[in-house]
Amino acid sequence: MAIVPQDLTDRIRRLEAQVRMLTTAANRRPAMNQVVHGDVKIGEGGSLSVRQPGGAETFRAGEVGPIAGEHALVVRRRDGSEAFSVWNGTPTGQAQAVRIKDAQGNEIVSEDVVGGGLARPHLPVVMSPAQAVDWPSTEATDWTDLQVAWPEAQHPRMEVFAQATANGPGGDFRITVDGQTVASGPVGKPIQAAFKIPGYRFGAHPEIKLQARAKANSVVWACVQRLYGVAS
Repeated sequence: MAIVPQDLTDRIRRLEAQVRMLTTAANRRPAMNQVVHGDVKIGEGGSLSVRQPGGAETFRAGEVGPIAGEHALVVRRRDGSEAFSVWNGTPTGQAQAVRIKDAQGNEIVSEDVVGGGLARPHLPVVMSPAQAVDWPSTEATDWTDLQVAWPEAQHPRMEVFAQATANGPGGDFRITVDGQTVASGPVGKPIQAAFKIPGYRFGAHPEIKLQARAKANSVVWACVQRLYGVAS
């Protein structure tokens, strides 16, 4: 029997070990449901789509259509109706608008991409009497309610602008929320202030009052001319 050199036998063993390692690595599949490092890039007109078991699309980012070449974002409800989108659906270079729609397809929140600001909702503008003598008034020297509101609280803070005038010695006026004074000042100087809603709870209806008191032999006229909710 021929004698096989020892170094050749060792080489064969090493080759067998390497083949086993390669076979094991080839059969070991990486996780297909996560990206651990780096970015996922979709280009050349491609898009990312998420679909329900029945096939209805609920999310798409990339080339959305129906206008070819427009890359955008659309989120749909399970019935296929559009809920949120960032697109304009036109071939022009106009900026894409952010839109939120209700279940009936009505646009309830959107931006004005031309002038800036909101397109919807349409916000009311409250007007007050131009003549101070038409404002609510009091001659009482104790705090007296002149205006009251029970808004639905949707912001934790509010901003107010109110004015007051008087004849005679003058007086004071203030804004209260559920009986707590949040802004006050002397007649003749506007109240322009931001304040936290005491005990704020979303959806609650705090009682907001404009109150005034007159000094002896005086009449105070006062009016809230701007009041709205703001973020923290």
